[in-house]
Amino acid sequence: MNTMTVFALAAIATYLLRSLVILAGDRVAQSPALESVIGLVSPAVLAAIVASALLVHGGSVAVPDPAGLAAVLGALVAVRRTGNVAAALFVGLPIYWLGALVGLA
Repeated sequence: MNTMTVFALAAIATYLLRSLVILAGDRVAQSPALESVIGLVSPAVLAAIVASALLVHGGSVAVPDPAGLAAVLGALVAVRRTGNVAAALFVGLPIYWLGALVGLA
């Protein structure tokens, strides 16, 4: 697949998911079981994205670079201290950028 096809499919999937939330949001909000599961989706997706970016290079498993490891450790500490998953991005990304700037990535 070329890049435009991937972006188009991602745009369609995003549109459909957002539409589903608008159309069925009231039924989901009334289900305590779904509410607890939905709360775990964002952290699980973020963890999967980070793990694949950190451990897979060129389609095969590889040793992570030092900048990536430092960013993940910094993000983990930030989330544990604040209890906020958004803190992972706020702390982890600048650590990775600085590591890449000095040649660790």
